[in-house]
Amino acid sequence: MCPMHTSVRQSPDGAVERPDRRQRSIARRPGYPLLLLLQRMTSELEYYGARMRRRAGVRRTDMHAVSAVVEAERRDEEMTPGRLGTMLGLSSSSVTALVDRLCEAGHLDRGTARSDARRVALHANDTGRRVAAELFDPLDHALMEVFDRYTPAELELFGRMIGDITAATADAGGPVRANGSATANGSARNGNAGNASTGTGAVPVDGLPADGRARDA
Repeated sequence: MCPMHTSVRQSPDGAVERPDRRQRSIARRPGYPLLLLLQRMTSELEYYGARMRRRAGVRRTDMHAVSAVVEAERRDEEMTPGRLGTMLGLSSSSVTALVDRLCEAGHLDRGTARSDARRVALHANDTGRRVAAELFDPLDHALMEVFDRYTPAELELFGRMIGDITAATADAGGPVRANGSATANGSARNGNAGNASTGTGAVPVDGLPADGRARDA
């Protein structure tokens, strides 16, 4: 979240701002300690995702793809290969290879889209949902125990803050993906409502496809 580059920026009056000066300005603002906590949380989520991927024997992109399909089904939305490719920042050939691999592994099934019988829709099967549960259930339960310590009003405020942070992250990282969904970051939850862990939006397990960058398909 902190600037890591050394480029310069012009202020409205034409003066050139140095990155270190901008960073010092940020550090003086009241929310800076929270910014540091969010950075640490993001790192811990990435470490968690890496550990769980190794344990389940799945690739990062595979995990995000299955998560996106499960989340779309939870929302009663259809996930097509094209939409999945846009969400994950993959080329047409890469998403085709990804879908082929996941179908062959028994994690996803191809079907006919409700909106257009000529189009393909992707569905998570029992194997895919089981893998998703193995990846995210431990984190979901751990976070729900934390949430249980707070009042409904506090949780409502936290939810609004997370929503605003998610939107700001998507805007800062570049154009919003098609459909505006941040779910590819990973909320395959076995259909869990509430999405206690990072799959709510773009706070991604593993750095989120929320940024729309190409993954290691």
